[in-house]
Amino acid sequence: MSITPFLFVALACVIWGLSPLFYRLLDDVDPKVIMSFRVIFSLFFLFFFLYFFNNGKKFFKIKKYLNSFWLILLASLMIGINQYGFIYSISINEVLQASFAYYLFPLLAVSFGFIFFRERFTKFQFIAVFFAFFAIFLLSLGINSLPLISIIMGVTFAIYGMIKKKMDLNPLKTVFIEIGLLSPLALAFLLFIFKKNPEQIYSLNSYNYFLLLVSGLITALPLWLFSLSSQQLRYSTLGMINYLNPTLQFLVAVIIFSEPFNNLHLLSFIFIWSGLLLYSYDSIKPSFFNSKKIASTDSQILK
Repeated sequence: MSITPFLFVALACVIWGLSPLFYRLLDDVDPKVIMSFRVIFSLFFLFFFLYFFNNGKKFFKIKKYLNSFWLILLASLMIGINQYGFIYSISINEVLQASFAYYLFPLLAVSFGFIFFRERFTKFQFIAVFFAFFAIFLLSLGINSLPLISIIMGVTFAIYGMIKKKMDLNPLKTVFIEIGLLSPLALAFLLFIFKKNPEQIYSLNSYNYFLLLVSGLITALPLWLFSLSSQQLRYSTLGMINYLNPTLQFLVAVIIFSEPFNNLHLLSFIFIWSGLLLYSYDSIKPSFFNSKKIASTDSQILK
């Protein structure tokens, strides 16, 4: 297999992981305004990627996409809430909570598989999920309140992933439709703000608009890269590389933004990291042992 898919997904995760540094440059702009412009500008970049790199000329034959309209609409709302939660967390100096949410996501996904698809927990998955919920409890003690940002972002992203798993559709095309469904809401909000409080729009300078335009690119580009790599890599491999995203966010929050990080924070992350190690081991174990078994069988045949 080519190394290109690994590089694509790693680059996507690096962009996501370091994006708090970029959005901190927009500290003086309302998070809802950032989110609105981000949606609108990312739609243009997604259309560009779709048309020139993903056979977009055939895109408008969308009967099968219309058949999944309500699922795509729900996915659109989930990713919209998740992305706004991310921008909001940066604006209130809670990047640690955003990082925790993306660590929490795969373990919530396992829980949802048990609840909605009647998938059975393995022993390691059960322990991993227990660690995740205990980590939420510890984080609540560490910040003296329920970590709502982490929970909302983790749950919405887990629901989003569950919907994407259910849909057997081109991932980039569905992302384009999802952002397209959010765009009218984003435009309507900007018009509402312009009418109610025009100063929020008039106060934006050319530098702000340039950063908002770039926000569309750093939203669309990793989605495109991730969609390309997801078609060529195993889901477990994708999941392992994807831990790069919250790890970079965690390092940015603690080292660069100097967010409070006490012993309870540390304990909560130790439990979530332990849960992820168990989950990852459980995910790669079958393929690892099967490959060893196949290698052993081939060796016996050669003898």
